[in-house]
Amino acid sequence: MADTFGALAQSTPAATTLTAAYTVPALRRATVEVVICNRGIATAVRLQHAIGGAASANAQYLLYDYLVDANATKVTADFTMAATDVVRVYSASGDVTFNINGIEEDA
Repeated sequence: MADTFGALAQSTPAATTLTAAYTVPALRRATVEVVICNRGIATAVRLQHAIGGAASANAQYLLYDYLVDANATKVTADFTMAATDVVRVYSASGDVTFNINGIEEDA
């Protein structure tokens, strides 16, 4: 299968709702960054990396109640994911867009 580059997923979750934003397809791996764009007042965000799609747990958080200033953007460092791993996102306000960008390739 061909490699996939660029935007892999986008999510604007409802306020205070932990949402699965991206799952690595079977037989693939991915290297991703998450661009967090706050379109409203300063708000807290959360970001999880769930290995193998495991249920939500404290150990999965990459960001927890991280304050993103009003009308500001935060870009994460690149991180790698295996098949069936999940990125989950959350914002306190519902005015935040999460863009998962990177590359998917055969595992």
